[in-house]
Amino acid sequence: MKNQWRVIVGLLLVLVIVVFAVLNSQNVPVNFGFAKISGPLILIILGSAIIGALVGVITSVTTILDQKKRIKDLIKDKDMYKDETDRLVQEAVEQTERSNENRLAELQQKYDQLLEKNTEISLEKQSDLIE
Repeated sequence: MKNQWRVIVGLLLVLVIVVFAVLNSQNVPVNFGFAKISGPLILIILGSAIIGALVGVITSVTTILDQKKRIKDLIKDKDMYKDETDRLVQEAVEQTERSNENRLAELQQKYDQLLEKNTEISLEKQSDLIE
């Protein structure tokens, strides 16, 4: 729908230019600074419109190409940062897992020592009771 409106507006502008050019068909001189030509006003108007459109298209194309290059660079940067972030997250997870495993081993060792002491105390009480 948006593009249809653009086409309609473009056609209306072309129609206005053509009607304006047809109404102005007398010969006029045009001075370019280095050369002077004379021709029908209709050709001067249409030529000026075409040159203006070409300038607009060239400007638009160069802007679009620059934007595409910038987008490509930004996507590349985003992917690089994502990879770096994923690597850092993985390292942090591995470090946390190692830390937790070490802490678990320490707690298991302390538990085993306490259990051994408790067993020794229990055996001493039993031997005291037997005596």
